[in-house]
Amino acid sequence: MTSLVRNLVAGMSAREKRLALGMVIVMGIFAIFLIVFFINSAIGDLEEENMIRAQTLKYISAMKPEYLESKRLEASGRTLSRMKPTPLRTLVDGVANKIDTPDPDTKELSDQHLGNEWIVHAVEVSIRNMGLEKLTKFMEEVEANRRKFPIAITKLEIRNRKHTPDSFDVKMTISTYEINREGAPGAKQKNAKTTRKADR
Repeated sequence: MTSLVRNLVAGMSAREKRLALGMVIVMGIFAIFLIVFFINSAIGDLEEENMIRAQTLKYISAMKPEYLESKRLEASGRTLSRMKPTPLRTLVDGVANKIDTPDPDTKELSDQHLGNEWIVHAVEVSIRNMGLEKLTKFMEEVEANRRKFPIAITKLEIRNRKHTPDSFDVKMTISTYEINREGAPGAKQKNAKTTRKADR
C-alpha cells in the first residue's frame, strides 16, 4: 500500500502535488471543524441537562419539609382539611392564568381508590415551550393548595427544546386526595345503625 502511494505521488507533476496537498489540508481542517462542532454540541446539551437537574434539586430541597409533613399526616390517617378538592381542570387553568403561562392541555384520568379511605382524582397536564422559572412557579402554585386539601404532583417529565435556550416541553400528573365517605372507617357501622333504626 505504501509503495503504491509513493508511486502515485512520484508520477504526479508539481502542480498536481500542490493540489493534492491542498485537498488533504482542507479535509483535515473540515474534520477538525466537525470534531469541535460535535464536542461543543455535546457540552451544550450537558450544560442544559445539568441546569435542569440543579433547578429540580433546588425545588425538591425547598419542598422537602412540606412533602415529609404531608406524608406524616397521611400516615397518621389525618387530613389537611375537610374541604372537597377543587376540580383539577379549574385549578390548573387558574394557576396558568395567574403566572401567565402558555395554555396547558389537560386530560382527566380515571379516579382511583387508595385503600378504603381515599379517592384519588388525577389530571395529566401538558405545556409546550415553557421557561424553567415559570415551571417552578407553576409547581409551587399547584402544591400551595396543600393548605386546603391533599394534593401532589405525582409524575413529572421535562424535555428541553433543541436550539432554544430555557424552553421546555413539560408533562405532569397532578393528583388530589378526597376522603371516601362510604369506605371510611366507621362509615359502614353508621350506615348499618341507620338501617336498623329505620327497620324499627
